[in-house]
Amino acid sequence: MQTTLRLLLSKLSFLLFFVSTFISAQESVDRFILDSLFKAYGNEFPGFSYSIIKNGKILENYNFGLANIEDKQKAKNNTNYRLASVTKQFTAMAVLMIIENDQLTFSTVLTEIFDDFPEYGKDITIQQLLTHTSGLLDYENLMKENRTIPILDEEVLQLMKEQSTTKFIPGSKYAYSNSAYAVLAQIIAKRSGKSYKQFIEMEIFKPLKMKKSVVYTKDSKIKYRAYGYTITNDSIIFSDQSMTSAVQGDGGIYTSINDYFKWDQALENNQLISPELKNKAYTIQTTIPESEWDYGYGWRIKYDGKTKIISHSGHTSGFTNYVVKIPDQKLTVIIFSNRKNDKNVIKIGDILLKKYRN
Repeated sequence: MQTTLRLLLSKLSFLLFFVSTFISAQESVDRFILDSLFKAYGNEFPGFSYSIIKNGKILENYNFGLANIEDKQKAKNNTNYRLASVTKQFTAMAVLMIIENDQLTFSTVLTEIFDDFPEYGKDITIQQLLTHTSGLLDYENLMKENRTIPILDEEVLQLMKEQSTTKFIPGSKYAYSNSAYAVLAQIIAKRSGKSYKQFIEMEIFKPLKMKKSVVYTKDSKIKYRAYGYTITNDSIIFSDQSMTSAVQGDGGIYTSINDYFKWDQALENNQLISPELKNKAYTIQTTIPESEWDYGYGWRIKYDGKTKIISHSGHTSGFTNYVVKIPDQKLTVIIFSNRKNDKNVIKIGDILLKKYRN
């Protein structure tokens, strides 16, 4: 009996040693990968800021490189980055706030909101706009190629009004749509009586004390602003704006890791909408074929076993961003960068999430 017990304890001890050795080795590998990735962000290059939040506390804040190369301004916790499509979670939240205020429903259709919207709009609902299943044509493909002034949300809506068809029958499939979120910005304005900028800044930024966050317009004064760049071989090219950079609803918010912490905690504590409605945003509303991620309201969603992970990236002229969360663990990883098409941002975010998850 004692011999058997000793044998079992010996095997258990070996197993624990093997597991701890494996975990330690894996952590070393992840650390090595992170260190290798971080080397790309030297002091003289465009950089990024990241933050790790767990259980309402900031575990790590870190900044690399420059927010403004011309003036040699370093990236800091209060550096304001253009969020690109990470903005969509704010647009979706504004829509949910208006729904909760009984000024809109998920089944409201475009022709109920805009009297002059074409007939095809009677089949497009708020639900479909939020979940990229509306089939609206891409405004990027409808813009005149030679335009010199950035397009605005109201112009996107007008372009949609000039169409007579959609990509597919609304609700029949998924196709990521910046047009939908630009139209949602105009719906927010129509139903709330405030412009999209006014609504976001008055109903979200102000109560959450996100004092330095801004919805972009060409005359915006953005304190501690990061400017966007493209790195090509050995060249750093200033690429802060494009002809689509002034569209607000699909990507026009600037914020910092400092202010995003306040937003993250507002989500955690259900400060803006009911827990039930927030959970709908975190629930799969449409599946995406051949993708590990599905879509909720302004968030991508997947499961790792039974663990729900939600995220959204943002890619635009001069910026790449990534926010990824495990809601049940109150864990959030935020990475904002002023580099165009920086694939390292997603890799770093996923490694950091793995490091801190339970």
